[in-house]
Amino acid sequence: MRRIDERIEAIRRDVLQMHNLSRNAVELSFRAMKGDKSVIHEISKLEQHTDMLDTDINFACTTFIAMFQPVARDLRFAVSMIRISSSYERIVDLAQEIALYECRMPERFFESKRYLMEMFDVVKRGYDETEGLRERLIELDTRVDNIYVETMEIIEQDCHVDAVLIARHVERIGDLLAKIGARLIFIDEGRRVWVK
Repeated sequence: MRRIDERIEAIRRDVLQMHNLSRNAVELSFRAMKGDKSVIHEISKLEQHTDMLDTDINFACTTFIAMFQPVARDLRFAVSMIRISSSYERIVDLAQEIALYECRMPERFFESKRYLMEMFDVVKRGYDETEGLRERLIELDTRVDNIYVETMEIIEQDCHVDAVLIARHVERIGDLLAKIGARLIFIDEGRRVWVK
């Protein structure tokens, strides 16, 4: 294997680790919303880990660009991995904030977890194959958005700030996953697409 390919594979492994850590953090945040506050410490550890990993990925990508002066797909890969890593780091930040809020969310809201987990799965497959990625992410993100709108209509009567922030953060996680998918398509096909 060439050195450039080894570096790409190492960066890819780290980014996929970020993917798994952020997925885990989102799952834990939903447990916290259901009342299991014992997960807060675990999410905090994930947040610290993703902060360090994000810095490592940014350094690895910058070094990769400086050493190999990549063009075309390899350059798109390095630049996009910096952005993707930052998106995962932000997802974990949002999950941590969600876990800290104290309020009851409408039962319908918890259906958004299923769609977010599906988005994580679709994005993970996108690292190997981008066929149909955009369309599936649009479909799933629309479902998360619809639940967000319904939740806002329910909670606006109480005007509970924590509930509003939780709903907004979950909706934002869906947006970030959609953006990651768009960047994977950019790496693979060299064209920018708008997921939502």
